[in-house]
Amino acid sequence: FTLHQKGVEFKDHSPGNTLIVKGSDDYRFYLVDLNRMNFRTLDFNARMKNFARLTKYKSMVEVMSVEYAKCMQLPYDKVFNAMWNEVRKFRASFDRKRKIKKMLGL
Repeated sequence: FTLHQKGVEFKDHSPGNTLIVKGSDDYRFYLVDLNRMNFRTLDFNARMKNFARLTKYKSMVEVMSVEYAKCMQLPYDKVFNAMWNEVRKFRASFDRKRKIKKMLGL
């Protein structure tokens, strides 16, 4: 949330590029592979799209949506539906590309 508020769009926001360190009473998040970033004002839709690559699991999107909705002071349903829709679109595209590559033997 704070990154988005500061106008940072991490274009390669994926599990492999997000490190999580558990402290004694908190979690710290570190982003790696920072060569794909944009700096701009992010509207709601851009923010939701930025989460699309993080997970394919609905349960994880539910957890992220709860916290993000609190931060944005928006209804959970609005955040979850938008975030889950972006995840589904990304996964459909990803799976389609993977299938084509497999058919081509790449």
